[in-house]
Amino acid sequence: MGKRLTVPVETLLASGSCVLGPTVESLEEDLAARCGTRWAVGVSSGTDALFATLSALGIGAGDEVVTSPFSFVATAQAIARTGATPIFADIDGATMNLDPVAAEAACGPRTRAILPVHLFGLVADMESLEDVARTRGLALVEDAAQAFAAEHQGRVAGSWGIAGCHSFYPTKVLGAAGDAGAVTTSDPDLAERISRLRVHGAGADGLHRELGGNFRMDAVQASILGAKLPLLEGFLSARFAHATAYLDALEGTDSVLPSVDSHGRRVWSQFCIRHPRRDALRAHLSSRGIGTGIYYRLPLHLEPCFSYLKHRVGDFPNAERAAREILALPIFPELRTDERDRVIEAVLEFEGGAS
Repeated sequence: MGKRLTVPVETLLASGSCVLGPTVESLEEDLAARCGTRWAVGVSSGTDALFATLSALGIGAGDEVVTSPFSFVATAQAIARTGATPIFADIDGATMNLDPVAAEAACGPRTRAILPVHLFGLVADMESLEDVARTRGLALVEDAAQAFAAEHQGRVAGSWGIAGCHSFYPTKVLGAAGDAGAVTTSDPDLAERISRLRVHGAGADGLHRELGGNFRMDAVQASILGAKLPLLEGFLSARFAHATAYLDALEGTDSVLPSVDSHGRRVWSQFCIRHPRRDALRAHLSSRGIGTGIYYRLPLHLEPCFSYLKHRVGDFPNAERAAREILALPIFPELRTDERDRVIEAVLEFEGGAS
């Protein structure tokens, strides 16, 4: 682990160095080391990490970026905010990540980049997507917002493409106490340009030679993340134990269980099953005092904000089926064993027809 400033929030506030500064720089060094990249650039959120990266790559009006229709809306909105067009390609029915074959088929003469999402902590099929991007001369940008520290084939999420975009929203596996994000990259020019864009396009001389924005990370969030980073492996171990218990107990039920990575490490940011009677199961769990979540109610191509793309029901059947069946069970480091077992018992009760 690199050097770190352990700065109490009171001292940090008294210093007046509350935005960027040495605390953020120290965290950036540690994030880069953790992800296996040369640089990390701290930004204000995972959403802004995506937008700043696409902007720094020069993607804009007239361009297209291929991405998944099954993700948080920020993935495709970041593309649209640059003026480019999000081009959706269906997901793999088992992993729920972007299908490389569908992604390649969606590429056209205006395609500038492919933006896969490491959904629910599982690294996408990056070997295949790398091949597509390399063959077609496209940028490969990772949406790693849900997969910090996930690994595949010995490589960490955020180190595969030209850039990895991370979110440290409080519910993530590494969460701040508010919004924060980062871009990891080994490309010096990209790191430098994102560093300028996050401060309104200002260079070291203070002159604004391009249009940027306010994408800065604040030092309080960096201090919190710096304190939590050494604890990350413990957080991930707890999540893994809960996931393993769910997988073992629910095998053979009507629940379609999430994929594991036999060549890496899934970080289990969520534990999402799929169930043909999802809404009834959710109501049953709620009646037992068990909270659940739905990620996502609509695939992106059917969200109202993307109606201008003129997609219809049936365009991406795997994503649409996932949206109908997905259900997130409780999984977080502080979840007690007895609480997890109560979730399992309630799901099995439903499967046995006792609901």
